Amino acid sequence: MPAQPKEEGPPAEAKAPQGVSAFAARVLDQLALSAWLPAALFTGAGALLIQFRLQRSLDVPAALSAISADKLQLLILALPTLVIATLITQAFSFESIRTLEGYWRRRGLAQMFRTIMIKRHVRRKERLSRWRRTAAQQAFAVARPRLLVHNTHAVVNALESQMLGLAPPDMSPADETKVARMTWRSMCDAWDLAKVDQWASQENDYPVASRVLPTKLGNVLRATEDSLTHADQDVEGFALRRRATVSERVQLQHDQFRTRLDMYCTLVFTSGVLTILTVALLTSRIAPLLIALVTTGFLGLAAASYGAAIASARGYGSALKQMDAVP
Repeated sequence: MPAQPKEEGPPAEAKAPQGVSAFAARVLDQLALSAWLPAALFTGAGALLIQFRLQRSLDVPAALSAISADKLQLLILALPTLVIATLITQAFSFESIRTLEGYWRRRGLAQMFRTIMIKRHVRRKERLSRWRRTAAQQAFAVARPRLLVHNTHAVVNALESQMLGLAPPDMSPADETKVARMTWRSMCDAWDLAKVDQWASQENDYPVASRVLPTKLGNVLRATEDSLTHADQDVEGFALRRRATVSERVQLQHDQFRTRLDMYCTLVFTSGVLTILTVALLTSRIAPLLIALVTTGFLGLAAASYGAAIASARGYGSALKQMDAVP
């Protein structure tokens, strides 16, 4: 059977742009949104630091003018650098979260520091619990006379046991019914309860003492993980399994807070690297006081990013709890 003639395709020159565009689209499609901002910060700030070194001053307008003098060269250099930086930040985003959680596997100084930090957080958890109980007792002491006006001593003692987390005393059926409809907080002053809630909120950021991690971010996430009844110590798999069972609103909340968590954790390390680069590039070229100002700015950004990561972890935990509540 004679072979069928092959159809002539478009010339190679016409196919090349489509191939490059398709390749670029595939590459960009693999890059997460959470990796772009840290990469853009690193690329832009790194370019400024290099220009500061070349011009031996922190004149930002002059540096921007010098960088943007040749638009074509800037485009050719900036785009590949930004994409490569994004690839790198995305590759290490998960490890950045694990590191900030306190999962340090190395021995030596890292292990010693981890032990010190865990002991510190265990002591802090104990202090918060003690402060919460003291504040609750002070609030209840004010409320006790008010409660006794319309309740028996047995009811008030039962409410006090409720406040202390103890088993209720023996009561008549009528008193038991009354206690079931009340709370020890009902007659407390709002400003006293505000102190109780403040310490309780911070205490809830910790898991049980035997599960405490060396960082605040790690404890916030672990406290959430330990409260999930369907996770089986596999939060990533749990989120994948339960995602389809919740509403689109909860799915969106989960994705948004997880993206923010990735981004802010990566920003912590990006800011740290820029701090090191500032010292390495500008020492002996710029006045030490100016170098200190720049490094302080980057360290401040790292601290702010860490705080934002903790806030995102709380939102992420709320989404996980919503997923866990679905039957």
